[in-house]
Amino acid sequence: MIAMSELSLRLGSSQRHWVTLRGSTNPCSATAGPVPQVAIPLEARVTDSGIEVHILRLAFDLKMGATVIGQGEIGPYEHLRTDYLYLPATAYCPQAALAHLLNPEPPQGRITLTLAVRGLLQYRHHYGPGDDRAQGLGEPDTWHIESVVNQGGMNLDLQIPRSDWYENVVARLGIGAYVIVPLHLPYGSPAWKATLDHLDAAANGVVNANPPLVFTECRAAIDALPGDKTEIFAAMPDGKKKDAIDALTKAVGQYLHSGRHVVPNSGGQIAGEFPVDPRDAVFAYNATKLLLSHVAALTLGQ
Repeated sequence: MIAMSELSLRLGSSQRHWVTLRGSTNPCSATAGPVPQVAIPLEARVTDSGIEVHILRLAFDLKMGATVIGQGEIGPYEHLRTDYLYLPATAYCPQAALAHLLNPEPPQGRITLTLAVRGLLQYRHHYGPGDDRAQGLGEPDTWHIESVVNQGGMNLDLQIPRSDWYENVVARLGIGAYVIVPLHLPYGSPAWKATLDHLDAAANGVVNANPPLVFTECRAAIDALPGDKTEIFAAMPDGKKKDAIDALTKAVGQYLHSGRHVVPNSGGQIAGEFPVDPRDAVFAYNATKLLLSHVAALTLGQ
């Protein structure tokens, strides 16, 4: 169930709140595809029966913290009532956002989604000249256009239990079929240039179906890590975690060295204990890339 907050909108120059937008008690949902969709259930109503309000268009950014994970639109919807009208708000999420859907920040507690709203409303009121409710609304019985401008205040926050988020969103998007993780590769760091150049060369080998070259460049990327092989994790405090990641890095390097690879500076000589094919190359490249990202996170504090 969504923990509800409310977003109240004024109309014209009136100081009253005339439209209320909030999260619904319905669950979120999701649709898989080339452009994943996440549906956020909302409700809207007017606060008085003497005014008609139409939602012409409300665009929104869907955010987790400061990160935009999707965008969408609400509307058009005519004749909001004084009781709540269900409004599904569908956000289209780029592939780059999937890591945030799977591993949302912060890592504890409910997941907070923010809808940053902007757009256009249309309203018409039927209050007489002596009615205080007419103040600031303009001429009665005439349609008026109202702009909703997001300047930091037009945000609606929704809190969702993590178990509901997994069941209704993550599982339906089929994210479990992919390795999705934000990477911490320090492009731009002089100390990491050689490592990342070798990683780029490995990607070239994957594209050009040259598995031995992939194994060669992945091993070279690890060998080129700052710390000259023996001091890669010098910045970490001593302990089992440091020992374990050091051992894992050496084991990955040994695996890469054991597969068929081009011997550096040999003029193309091939060495290695077992043949490698394109599937091995893709695995080697992705394993190396994930390992290097974690090494950077551990040693550079990224």
